[in-house]
Amino acid sequence: MFDVIPLNGGRFISRGKGRHQVRCIDSHEIIFVIKGTLTMFEDDRYFELHAGDFLLLRPGHCHGGLLDYPPDLNFFWLHFLDRQMNTAALLPSGKTADPEQLAIYFQSFMIKQQTIPPDDTGKMLLLELILHELSRSTAAGNSETTLPQLVRKCEELIKLCFHDTTLSLHSAARKLHCNTEYLGKIFHRSHKESFTAFLNRTRVEHSAKLLHETNLSIKEIIAESGFNDPSYFRRIFLRRYAVTPTAFRKFHRTGHYNTE
Repeated sequence: MFDVIPLNGGRFISRGKGRHQVRCIDSHEIIFVIKGTLTMFEDDRYFELHAGDFLLLRPGHCHGGLLDYPPDLNFFWLHFLDRQMNTAALLPSGKTADPEQLAIYFQSFMIKQQTIPPDDTGKMLLLELILHELSRSTAAGNSETTLPQLVRKCEELIKLCFHDTTLSLHSAARKLHCNTEYLGKIFHRSHKESFTAFLNRTRVEHSAKLLHETNLSIKEIIAESGFNDPSYFRRIFLRRYAVTPTAFRKFHRTGHYNTE
């Protein structure tokens, strides 16, 4: 059993505008997504929630939305107090074991809080059932939800637009409709290298392919690969292949190239 006190709950239905406000609250909050995608953060943790996913936010920690609400987003929310911190063992997020049953509990909670006089006992029992469902998800070993989809979209953008000399972390974040700092953090966390390092590696690998397979001049290859500074290109190329672009082309064509 959980020693908890239910406060209030509701259901959010998106109109396709705005995003979850940034705030620090003194209660726990459960978010359970019915439809669509909700992207949230809590301190330095990031979550992408889909239908059937839950998020358990903690008191005293700042949280908020990372992207604007999509037009099809639909989720339940519920605030409560945990006097003995019994919910500390629950996962911060995950896939619910029985989303249909959990939705019924949330809907019933909303009905109970509208009764006159308020049915506090009924609300307490329903909150216990909701937390029981979350504990089942924890027991099933769900892991914390991360943000692979946004990272994948960023990778696709780089692979499609690396030849554009104006491509940067800032312009990528603008195209993907997200915060620049946030995109940089999750990209680095996923790849163990920065956005710029990944972009340069993509560009320089393309330049090596052109050096090997075409007769384009090095100046043309620099432009084709998205570099606008020849000195910077040569420095990145030398760092990656340990030889100059000219030597790379010569060695590849004579069969003596070696990166060691």
